Amino acid sequence: MTGTLFHGDCLLVMKHFPGGIADLIYADPPFFSNRRYHIDTDLAFEDVWGGGMRQYIDWISSVLLECKRVLKSTGSIYIHCDPHASHYIKVLMDEVFGIGNFVNEIIWKRQSAHSDARQGARHFGRVHDTILFYSKSKNRIWNTLYLPYDEEYVRRYYNMVEPSTGRRFALGDLTAPGGASKGNPYYELLGLNRYWRFSRERMKELCRSRRVFVSKPGNVPKLKRYLDEMSGTPLQDIWVDKESRGYPGQSRRYPTQKPESLTSRIIQVSSNPGSVVLDPFCGSGTALVSAHRLHRPWIGIDISRTALAIAKDRLRKEGAVVAVRRLR
Repeated sequence: MTGTLFHGDCLLVMKHFPGGIADLIYADPPFFSNRRYHIDTDLAFEDVWGGGMRQYIDWISSVLLECKRVLKSTGSIYIHCDPHASHYIKVLMDEVFGIGNFVNEIIWKRQSAHSDARQGARHFGRVHDTILFYSKSKNRIWNTLYLPYDEEYVRRYYNMVEPSTGRRFALGDLTAPGGASKGNPYYELLGLNRYWRFSRERMKELCRSRRVFVSKPGNVPKLKRYLDEMSGTPLQDIWVDKESRGYPGQSRRYPTQKPESLTSRIIQVSSNPGSVVLDPFCGSGTALVSAHRLHRPWIGIDISRTALAIAKDRLRKEGAVVAVRRLR
């Protein structure tokens, strides 16, 4: 089943799938934008709902129930939406997956400032999408990602440079708040008797490796924390570094196409090599390309022949073996 692009309505296609086959679902469904999207003069897909929001909610609720069924107990699901319906979808997600399995509401800044004001717009610039992140259980796959420290943070906190190596470092506390009540050791170091964070043996090792810094004799020693040994800042829930504009190394061939760097981030965080990634609205195949590059088996579904043709072409250019099936 993996390595297959399924042509059809994802709700009907997923009903053919056995339960618990996917480790990660990334879904970029219609946004209730009430627009028709074209590639050149050809219609790519319609996001028009004659029955209004009620019809949309009923439809996406059914899709979410099928997503839950095909998701493994350790799996996660990311639903990509925008302000048209994100608040409705979050309520549905709470009902389907459980409030306790809500993980994050991710704000993705998709582009820089609009100039709508020049055309008479009377609203703040709309520059973000929302990605709702839920898991099927607390025992989800999770890999923490880190971002590099920003330059201002480095200048402010890693403002010391070791002359012999040129390495930047910050100073950390070696003393132990809480003292004896926390079970910290008490001994003499460089003429100072204190409660310390580390054992005497560990402190001797730090001194030998020149990790202990004393600004002048008699001052309390500090621990050197080298910048090049730090992981960086753990990824937070506001993503401003993955704008759609530019698509480095990626041509934009589909009207709602997302950056590969965005889907790659989601896949890295919530799956492992060998994990199955399902995209029930795969469009031009961006999430599937990311999954292939990251050695994750994938399954894609889309109702648009145009989308599947683009996805197949992109995947084959990546060296993927691709099958296309239609299920009714």
